[in-house]
Amino acid sequence: MTRLEPAELTERIVGVPRHPTIHAGRAVSTEERVYILHSSECIDSGIDLRECRFSIALDEGIDMDLWERWQDHPVQLAVLLDGRLAPLSVTR
Repeated sequence: MTRLEPAELTERIVGVPRHPTIHAGRAVSTEERVYILHSSECIDSGIDLRECRFSIALDEGIDMDLWERWQDHPVQLAVLLDGRLAPLSVTR
């Protein structure tokens, strides 16, 4: 299950500023873990971030073939039709 981490830690690990509407993330290869930096809109909504569709997608798992190329880089996130979390593109 998705774990909540301090915002400052996640921001530092993902390595990009929080976006108003886009969720970003980073797959950290040494930890074999994906961090999600929720958008400002998501945080401002007041929901439990573990109930965000991106967190739920992470709980469904990831396709390592999709993530292998993007490990250790900040990426924009997407939710696949099968419900899993995927990198959409590199973000800066």
